[in-house]
Formats: sequence, C-alpha cells, structure tokens
Amino acid sequence: MEAVRRAMGGFEFFFDRFKMIEARRDGLHPGLVLHAVVDFLNSPEFLAFARELTGDADIRMVSAMAVRYRPGHFLRMHDDKSHEEDRAFAYVINLGRRWEADWGGLLQFVDDRQNVVETFTPHWNSLSLFRVPQAHQVSQVAPWAGDHRYSITGWFRRS
Repeated sequence: MEAVRRAMGGFEFFFDRFKMIEARRDGLHPGLVLHAVVDFLNSPEFLAFARELTGDADIRMVSAMAVRYRPGHFLRMHDDKSHEEDRAFAYVINLGRRWEADWGGLLQFVDDRQNVVETFTPHWNSLSLFRVPQAHQVSQVAPWAGDHRYSITGWFRRS
C-alpha cells in the first residue's frame, strides 16, 4: 500500500491505497488474493449482476483499490466525476470488523447546501453503492479508533 495525501480536482484525501487493477494488469505480486477479487468483480457473471442491480445496461468494467484509513486519515467532499472515465456508480465494500461510529471514518452524503444528509458506518461486509456524481466524504478517523478502516472501493464504469 502507498500512503497518499493529495489535492486533486478541488478535493483532498489522505489514506493508504493499493491500486488493484494496475497491480493485476502489470502482473505484480503473483498469487495475491486481491487479484482474485479483481477477476471476480470483472467476471461476466458479476458484470451482469451489476447491470441488473443498477439498471444500467452499459456497465462494462469495475475498477478497484484496497484502502486503509488510519487515525488522522480522511477523504474530503467530492462527487467522483471524472473526465478520463465514465463512472456510473461508486461502491465501497467495508472489511473492518466491529467498527464504532465515534471512531470516524464514516461515509457521509452531502446536499447542495453542504449539509450532511445521510451517514453510513462502515460495518463488516457491507456494501455502499451510489450513483456518480454524488457529493460525499469520509470523516476523519479519530486518534482513539480501535482499528484501521479497511475497504475495497472503486467504480462501476461504462468505459
């Protein structure tokens, strides 16, 4: 995983990430279980499921990265819109066990007036799926968090 802190396109983020698609494509880390996840997410069966689930018949691939938020890590408000790829839906598969809401790391959706209108705690084995663009953020992980926040995240893409 690489630790990243960047300001891009008007938003800033700070977390550890492992670019799963690029690692699989480039043949890095043979035998890594995350390669099997990439293969599954881009299998004809899963892509058919994604099209049926979302009602979007144009979904062609799923991007993926493994993410770890440690204390102090965050993802500022943004909407996932990209000029380089056609992102239809964003997703987060939460992999941390026994997460507590006061540890932070909460997925928050924001309205046009910058009010948080919905918040999701990253519960074990849960999926958050939402249409792009949609303003959202991940709140800063607290210094007292009892674990790191782990997830696989990416986009259902049309191109």
